[in-house]
Amino acid sequence: MSILIKSFQVFVVRGFGAGAGFLMSLVVANTTDVASAGVFFFALALTQLGGGIFALGSPNALLKVIGADFGISWKRINQTVSVLFRTVFILAVLLLVVCSIVPDQIANLLGMVEIAGLLPLIAVCMFFLALLQMLSAMLQGKQEAIWASTVQNVIAQLSFIIVLGAFVFIGLNQTGFSLYCIYFVCVGSAMLFGAVLWFRTKGTSFDIKAKFYPELKSSLSSLFVVMLMGQCAMWAGQFATAKYLTSSDLAFFASAQRTATLASFVLIAVNLVVAPKFAQAFAKGNQIEVNKLSIVSSRLMIALAVPVLTFMIFLPEFLMGLFGEEYKVAAPLLQILAVGQFINVITGSVGYLLNMTGHEKDMRNVVLFSGPLAIVLAFGLTSQFGLMGAAYATAISVATQNLLAVWMVKKRLGFNTLNIFRKIADS
Repeated sequence: MSILIKSFQVFVVRGFGAGAGFLMSLVVANTTDVASAGVFFFALALTQLGGGIFALGSPNALLKVIGADFGISWKRINQTVSVLFRTVFILAVLLLVVCSIVPDQIANLLGMVEIAGLLPLIAVCMFFLALLQMLSAMLQGKQEAIWASTVQNVIAQLSFIIVLGAFVFIGLNQTGFSLYCIYFVCVGSAMLFGAVLWFRTKGTSFDIKAKFYPELKSSLSSLFVVMLMGQCAMWAGQFATAKYLTSSDLAFFASAQRTATLASFVLIAVNLVVAPKFAQAFAKGNQIEVNKLSIVSSRLMIALAVPVLTFMIFLPEFLMGLFGEEYKVAAPLLQILAVGQFINVITGSVGYLLNMTGHEKDMRNVVLFSGPLAIVLAFGLTSQFGLMGAAYATAISVATQNLLAVWMVKKRLGFNTLNIFRKIADS
């Protein structure tokens, strides 16, 4: 099956998931007051940040290993899965203990005292989300991109909407706490479904005594930094908003950011298909195929994302008004964040190109610059300029990271992903 057909199939599923995620934010905004929505969105951001950290950068490592070995040998695949699952579980238990002992101190440090009672639940949900991301990467590695996207981006969001809709229908009012409890159950269910999909595959096994091997350690050390700094670039704006502004302001910013990232689902959908192909082509030493895959994926991303981003830039008040009349003040935030996402899309699959071709350290070096920049800009600009500062900081950080990665791909792989009309020699 061609990349175009597979990408379209995943695009439909991923688009459905992105739509479900957007609808999830809409439902929350329209069924609770702005302050409660702000508490929920902050708990959600904290969960996604923590889930990413718990995963230790392993989704890309799992994708690389499974993409290269699936159908050839299960030994390295099972060893990698076993040692990473065990490590994530140990870290989750340690965090749960800390969050259970000193929740008030942690909540005060984060700048939102309202989440103190949620922290133990958040710690467990971080674990669920980390496993969910890992399982999605594992399914992606065996080229089951549609199932991978369904597990990561559809099940939890869609089930959340259904459950919350049912509660609203019978007249149950929601708070930030009750909303998060629903989300917790939905993420856990999605994680269990992904685990069933993976472990029912013939050849899979789990070895509790599995040990890290040198290649995995080396790869994870770079991938973890990439993941951590990437999470900083993504969530620093929300944490700075929580620190300096109100929970209502956080609801405005989070809604605008989640709307802007709708465009990036195009990038994710295409990457679900091409990332394991990058790993396979590079493992075979086929540099020309890597280049061809990059061109095809970049053209698809631009063609599919530009109409969405154009809509966000020229009709921001309409989109933000869907959350409620009071959310229209976030229209300028959406425009700024959409420009950052546009740069994210036109640069192509630069992160996967570096990570899947053995250049994890180069991607690490890129984010070691862009990640701290994101934190400095977010806290500096938000404290001085409020919500507009948070939006500019996020957009600048996303753009900087991707443009630096474009330069690194050109340096290491010899082609410029921004040039989607480049010629490729057959030999």
